Amino acid sequence: MNFIVEKREGFAVITMTTERLDAHSVPELRSELVLLAGDSVKNMILDLTQCAYCDTTGLSAILIAHRLCKEGMLILSGVHQSVENMLSIQRFDPPLIVTSSVADGIARLQRVEKE
Repeated sequence: MNFIVEKREGFAVITMTTERLDAHSVPELRSELVLLAGDSVKNMILDLTQCAYCDTTGLSAILIAHRLCKEGMLILSGVHQSVENMLSIQRFDPPLIVTSSVADGIARLQRVEKE
């Protein structure tokens, strides 16, 4: 497995443990995202701190997560410049939320929860 999932109250943190978000790492990730959504997880933080590379397959996984979190929030954390460049070719509606760390992403979710 190329990621670790930590379910918390109201959200899940998916931490990628590979340097590449590509055809080798994405199939399991996509399956896990669908399972989380099936378990009514509407808020997800995808920690990409260790990912320095993203191809179109990785982009498709992020798109799937974005769609699955339509009723909640998808937050990407620790995004490397090379991955950010790949993300910039796709227009997300609503726009992606990117934070520098998982802790910042959790704080963002908590602020929205309080509103």
